[in-house]
Amino acid sequence: MRTLLAALILIAAPAPAPADDKPQGDLAKLQGIWKALAGPEKNIPIVLEIKDKTVRVTVTPPEGEERSLKGEIKIDETKTPKHWDWIKFQRADGDEAPPNLAIYKFEGDRTLVICNGGPGNERPTEFQAGEMGRPSLLTFTKQDEEKKGGQ
Repeated sequence: MRTLLAALILIAAPAPAPADDKPQGDLAKLQGIWKALAGPEKNIPIVLEIKDKTVRVTVTPPEGEERSLKGEIKIDETKTPKHWDWIKFQRADGDEAPPNLAIYKFEGDRTLVICNGGPGNERPTEFQAGEMGRPSLLTFTKQDEEKKGGQ
């Protein structure tokens, strides 16, 4: 009877989720909240909230009207420099924006540098800002876990 009961418990117990469901490699390091300051005067806060492949980008221009966009990131850490694609973001008219191709690198555990080509443009090949804002170069700092709830 005990053997039968033990077998039934094992059969009825939910199987653990496959390990593949958790982000791996650089994607695992990216999980959480990252902040940068953009613009010529470095007065435009940008916040990235990354969970799995989903990313929410929140920008607060000097006028103060906060704007958030949601999409996904696709990274390829086997490339040199490493590739970062911003995908599945919507434009103001509701249509899907073209992919924004970028490169990225970590500087230590808490600093992320991203160089974006801009939606529909070519991927940058070096970490250097261009004229007129393209390519754009941003340096993000990882935020502590306890700051998530307060911001």
